Amino acid sequence: MPGSYALPAAVNNVSPPMSVPVASRLDALRSLAQVAQGALPIGLNAVVLTPDGVPFIARPPQPSKLSFVVDGLPFHAAVSPDGDGAVCQIWAEVGHIPYTAQAPDRRRRLLAILRGIPKLERARFVVQEQKILLVSETRQEGVVTAEDLIHETVLLLQEARPFLRLLAEWL
Repeated sequence: MPGSYALPAAVNNVSPPMSVPVASRLDALRSLAQVAQGALPIGLNAVVLTPDGVPFIARPPQPSKLSFVVDGLPFHAAVSPDGDGAVCQIWAEVGHIPYTAQAPDRRRRLLAILRGIPKLERARFVVQEQKILLVSETRQEGVVTAEDLIHETVLLLQEARPFLRLLAEWL
């Protein structure tokens, strides 16, 4: 038949995806809603599944790691439970400092900019093995929610952005 085609054999041999009955999905959602009422706010990586597939909220939440891009700069974040709170670490690799033999003027300028950055409340610029890192570590009381992580990231960027712009001219 013109315009028709046969599906590859591999596609024809695929079994349909297993589907969970609607009733059990509703039961799982109902149990999660009941747990969530007493456990709000729900922290990052706090919703987990039991071996039976029933969701529940882990207390304390499990450690979380994630990556994201802001203004073209790849960031990484880690949230680790710590007693009644959590430690929130955010870091990004800003660029590399060239060796003196590669670009002496650029190296001198980058190091001068880094030395001139005052002590900031959240942001730290660290040089490690020729890499310039932007680092922040804060302690949060209670669980860390997605909103808390976004808030910490925005505060870090607001504080570091003027210095990132200065560094960008020489990277």
